Amino acid sequence: MLRKGLALLVPIVLLGSMYWLFQALTHRYGYPLGYLLGFASYWLFWCTFVPFLLLGGTKTIISLFHPFPAFSDLTWKTHLALWWPVCFPLFFIFIPRVMKASLPVLAISLLLGIIIGLTEEILWRGVYMSLFPGNVWLNLIYPSIMFGLWHLAPQSVVVNRMPGGAFSFVLYATLLGVTYAISVNQTKSIAWGTISHIIHDTLGLGGFVYITWLMK
Repeated sequence: MLRKGLALLVPIVLLGSMYWLFQALTHRYGYPLGYLLGFASYWLFWCTFVPFLLLGGTKTIISLFHPFPAFSDLTWKTHLALWWPVCFPLFFIFIPRVMKASLPVLAISLLLGIIIGLTEEILWRGVYMSLFPGNVWLNLIYPSIMFGLWHLAPQSVVVNRMPGGAFSFVLYATLLGVTYAISVNQTKSIAWGTISHIIHDTLGLGGFVYITWLMK
């Protein structure tokens, strides 16, 4: 019961603390270093250390990726939930900008995609699937809404430039959370959702944010 109670409290504390931390680190170290340090804190503490505590260790975290159903065994509903998100960064970011992307930009984007996709799926889908199996409100709706809202923290530094600004990005992230959670409930693991998330974020070409600073 304690772990479940803490898991429900985590997103609220995460949102408040990370909102403050992004602003504080960017003010102290500038952009994009402070911005990257904010994300690094989020990935290491909230998305890695906290799940480790809540789930009781590495073995339980690894078990979140099992079973790993074959691609051909996935239902059409699962495929829809997994792959529609990939279309947005593919058509609106990757295709228009890939010709301007150097090899380092692509490499950094892939690395960021792996880190983000892996760690976020462990926290936002794995923890709640594990602790609240069969409870659609607590393993799907609540973490998906909070997953969307958490994106307000980095946007306190860099606001979404797409139409709708921060609001549209939060809405989009919430919808992503819902569809990834649906795929997790259908496959009983976070494996395919993690793969889709990695592809989605890699196609977003996040390497463009850091390449100038890293190559100095």
